[in-house]
Amino acid sequence: MDCQENEYWDQWGRCVTCQLCGPGQELSKDCGYGEGGDAHCTACPPRRYKSSWGHQRCQICITCAVINRIQKANCTATSNAVCGDCLPRFYQKTRIGGLQDEECIPCTRQTPTSEAQCAFRLSLVKADILTVPPQEATLVVLVSSLLMVFTLAFLGLFFLYRKQFFRHCHHGLLGSWKPCPGLLPGLSCLVPIPQQQRGPGM
Repeated sequence: MDCQENEYWDQWGRCVTCQLCGPGQELSKDCGYGEGGDAHCTACPPRRYKSSWGHQRCQICITCAVINRIQKANCTATSNAVCGDCLPRFYQKTRIGGLQDEECIPCTRQTPTSEAQCAFRLSLVKADILTVPPQEATLVVLVSSLLMVFTLAFLGLFFLYRKQFFRHCHHGLLGSWKPCPGLLPGLSCLVPIPQQQRGPGM
């Protein structure tokens, strides 16, 4: 005699019904058709659930994000996750006969205006890219180059004038600070004092 789907052979050769597992549990191995006599109940693996007594295996929990819906309740060992309304910018399509799809689909320009979830559709506006004409770019480079040349020329003349200034004014260690000819008002330099004007001890 062959054992049925949910039966196994015991040690005396009789067909015995497989063990029933409660909510949140499943058999550790397949049992039936004479095999699996040593199977025992164990907890459902992660992301799986079983809500009633029976020989059935734990089922995979639904993922609300995959079907573009808001998740209202998490999946547990004894209950499936609970999904709510469609995510923003998604809507539930109604088929002929009034049946609605479980999965929500994205809103598009072809979506009927009667769909409340798609009432505020995003309008894609092409951003204008600021471009500079080639003539203006060339002019900017030319002006920058001229400014750099003038700056370097000014610095060169400044250091040359400064060198000539100190060479003209500083003739010796002894002297006094007096206004120098050709300088701006308020500037002075070290002018040597003639020998006959030096006092005793100088």
